[in-house]
Amino acid sequence: MFLISCLLICYLIRIARLYYRSYWSVQRLSAIPQPPIDGYMTGHGKTLNKWKKENKMLELWINWHNTYGDTFVFYISTRPIMWTADPAILKEITTDLRHYRKFDGLPNRSLYGQRLVGTESILSGNGLSWALKRKVMSQFFAKVNMEELFYKCKPHMEETELSRWKKVIGSGKKIELHDQLAITFTSYLMVMGFHNFMGSEKIAKNVYQILEALPKQLNSWLSFLCSEAKDETVKMIHEMRTEAKRAVMASNKKKNVLKRRGEKPSTTNMLGFLIDANNQTVSGQKRSLDDTTIFTIDDIMTVCLVMDNMVKQISSLFMLLNDEPECQRKMFQELRETPIDTFEGLNSLKYTEQCILECLRLRPVLTRGTRTYNFKKEEECKFGGYIVNERSVRVVFSEYVLHHSPKYWEDPEKFNPERWYPGFVPEPFSYMPFFVGSRGCIGKHMAMMLMKLTLSVLARNFDMEQDFDPDNMPDFTQEFAVMRLKNNVDVWVQPHQPTEGC
Repeated sequence: MFLISCLLICYLIRIARLYYRSYWSVQRLSAIPQPPIDGYMTGHGKTLNKWKKENKMLELWINWHNTYGDTFVFYISTRPIMWTADPAILKEITTDLRHYRKFDGLPNRSLYGQRLVGTESILSGNGLSWALKRKVMSQFFAKVNMEELFYKCKPHMEETELSRWKKVIGSGKKIELHDQLAITFTSYLMVMGFHNFMGSEKIAKNVYQILEALPKQLNSWLSFLCSEAKDETVKMIHEMRTEAKRAVMASNKKKNVLKRRGEKPSTTNMLGFLIDANNQTVSGQKRSLDDTTIFTIDDIMTVCLVMDNMVKQISSLFMLLNDEPECQRKMFQELRETPIDTFEGLNSLKYTEQCILECLRLRPVLTRGTRTYNFKKEEECKFGGYIVNERSVRVVFSEYVLHHSPKYWEDPEKFNPERWYPGFVPEPFSYMPFFVGSRGCIGKHMAMMLMKLTLSVLARNFDMEQDFDPDNMPDFTQEFAVMRLKNNVDVWVQPHQPTEGC
């Protein structure tokens, strides 16, 4: 009885301390605009959960932004969260990596709704190791390399993948667009060094070990695909592992994969760059060589999920075009009339690019971001002109809210590709589908190239018409920072029958 009484007293003391801390936190930050709290112990938890269940979290933030301005504070339990859409603060977030950091312990894909290991990938890392890895990978994703990559991906799409699509479609068939595109974009990885391994002998030895462990990591991602797409992806991984094993055997027989030891991977070999980047990172930090495998697996998972983001973007484009048939007609007409025999031809798909840019505005894959803002002891604890009296605060911003703000966009809810006329430049930090600054997406040029290439080949060979279920219209979840589609994006596809003017 005495023990129970002690535990009860300790529990009550803990509750009282939490209440006291929450109360004074609200009082200290009272000068900062904030929505009315649900309670000192719950903060805005009940409100957030209510809108979250209704899949309207982003709409809640839009409402708060319109009511309380560019910077305000809300609370999760007793913890204050600074929310901002202030261009001056967003500029600091993108440039000041000393104060604004990603969470060091954040699992790489937790924002995808997939709790997988890994906190040091090119997406989620921090500090010197992340900077070194990004520097190495930037060589692969450089804009000047995209032309060479285009000439490798183009024949693959026009031959191997087009043949698969024709086999699936036959004389006409309703397909789930996301699943079929997932196979296509996963297959692009096989063109980028994940199948035909080229790299140093050290890289060849790493590859097989990496691909042996990779399927376990991929299971969570594969669960989002239909059985057909999953089977195709697993088949590709098996082929990669078989090819990697051959490379390892050749290496063991002292038959180097490249003509001379230590030669850098080719500029279109993404896997070679990933392994090289992690080898340099591990070497620089004097860590175990096993870390190379662990980190590279994490980066491969990141690449797979980023490829899936391109799939979601094209799927979202068809969702938006469902209400804009004239835009779809114009885009398909351009895709069919513009030859892409050269890289310059692909870049001349201006209206298609405008449609993609507008889709990235209305349906950005990354809907929100978060940082930890840390103050030094000698610094005044100010955020956005407000005294916060905290040595470390969590900061949240939302690309989705910025992209739907009437402050920056005329008729922001309307799909209007024409707003992206030649020479148009959005207001600074009002358009961030790939983020900006030193943590901006280094793969944005590759993403645009692959999306335009895929749309061009499909439009020239197929007629595509949305066939959505009116009772389960395709949408996206607002629960996670990275968009996830809900309900099928069904499209009726049949071989293209050329008509006059198209």
